[in-house]
Amino acid sequence: MKKLVSEADVKAIVKKWYDEKQGWHWAPVSNGMGVHGVADRVGCIPLTVTPAMVGCRIGVMVAIESKRPGRRGEPRRGMSQHQHDHMVDIKAAGGFSICCDGYEDLAELDRELLKLTTV
Repeated sequence: MKKLVSEADVKAIVKKWYDEKQGWHWAPVSNGMGVHGVADRVGCIPLTVTPAMVGCRIGVMVAIESKRPGRRGEPRRGMSQHQHDHMVDIKAAGGFSICCDGYEDLAELDRELLKLTTV
């Protein structure tokens, strides 16, 4: 695995994570005209639910805020208040939202998504 040293490195592995999941995703462009605090990459990941749930395929909203490695000790892991508030709101609505500064955050997200598909 490549050593991550910048926020751009983290954004690249987050994009790759979505691509590997065959999810729909985009990186909102922040130009001061939109909503403050939107995650760096937002998308929908396809999951196949368990037979107990009729075996239908569903999409799960996932928002990932990327941060330069080394910011975990900062308040809110370096997220702005707006970013943190959006993360809380997405989770409250049933989606997934994380602050990511490396591979281990994506691995934890994978474990959480797997819980949806296991009986």
